Amino acid sequence: MIGAFFREIAAAILAIWNDKGARSTMLGATLFFSVFFPQPYLSEVVRDMPVAVIDQDGSTLSRELIRRIDAADAVAVAHYAADMPSARALFLKRQVHGIVVVPPRFERDLLAARAAPIAVFSDGGYFLLNSVMSSALSNAARSLGAEVQVGRLTASGVDAAQAMAIVEPLRVTTVPLFNPTGGYASFVLPAVFVLILQQTLLMGIGNLKAGRRSAGGLSTFADAIVYVALYSLWAGVVLVLLPWVYRLPRIGDVAVMYAVAVPFLAAVTAMGLAVARLIPSKEGVIFFLVVLGMPLFFLSGVSWPAEAMPQFLRTVAFAIPSTTAVPALVRVNQMGADLRSVETAIFVQLALCIAYSTLAVAIERWKKGRSA
Repeated sequence: MIGAFFREIAAAILAIWNDKGARSTMLGATLFFSVFFPQPYLSEVVRDMPVAVIDQDGSTLSRELIRRIDAADAVAVAHYAADMPSARALFLKRQVHGIVVVPPRFERDLLAARAAPIAVFSDGGYFLLNSVMSSALSNAARSLGAEVQVGRLTASGVDAAQAMAIVEPLRVTTVPLFNPTGGYASFVLPAVFVLILQQTLLMGIGNLKAGRRSAGGLSTFADAIVYVALYSLWAGVVLVLLPWVYRLPRIGDVAVMYAVAVPFLAAVTAMGLAVARLIPSKEGVIFFLVVLGMPLFFLSGVSWPAEAMPQFLRTVAFAIPSTTAVPALVRVNQMGADLRSVETAIFVQLALCIAYSTLAVAIERWKKGRSA
């Protein structure tokens, strides 16, 4: 019995290596996507985004405002435009991604304690660029306005420290926990790595099993052991090694990470076997999984909070292993969660493994009954 089991293990390993589709997916694609996908996000944050300035005041304070905008790390004053048409032309040519208009009488209104509005036009088609532009201008305007107000108070005889307290009675210090740089890569990549593991494992199983009859319980169990073992190695590469290479924050215990990852991989394997039994061709399985890839990313709660989704979608999403595995693995790796904090996710993965295994067996028996 033990000898037969190890022969089935060897056969499963050879099947992966001899099948071109499975080999390229489970070995090549996993490494390729894990290494290639992070490349556009390695800069983490936007720096020196070019903007155009229209200074209609030409005063000392307007030039000081522009200097402070240019001093921000995220933006850089790349062009001084004479009027809005010329600035708009630069924007449409993609030479700048934002326009700042300092109106006439800016300094006079500011010194006279009147509102001194500033017009800002930013690229709303790119949320990150729009956010960066708004933040840089708000910080520059707030600091300049506070300095002018403090100067006005000290000129009237108020102590400098008291004037600062009047102008800024509450000082807020923002500390980004678990993402020190506040970067996009540290936010999205840990979740994407989990989805890469899921999708490539499902596609590999589809290449190996779609349209083929089961060779028996021992063979299927040996296949599952090999798939989970192989992807446990990939989990170490993708969830431990690559974050270290890319300097992404990771403070979790590797043992706790594997306590979540192994049941997750078992659930994905069972799901892959069920899908392969249900869809009779490799092409059909691959098409189904490719179409399913983007919805799974949104349903994982990474790009949009799960609490904001319709209850129906949230319920359906629990049938996908990544829905509960992604937040659990992120909590472990990026937030240092302990085993008790993610035990619910582990139980969900084990339940999904049992459910999909039962479904795969039921589909196989149903097909045998029809062909008999």
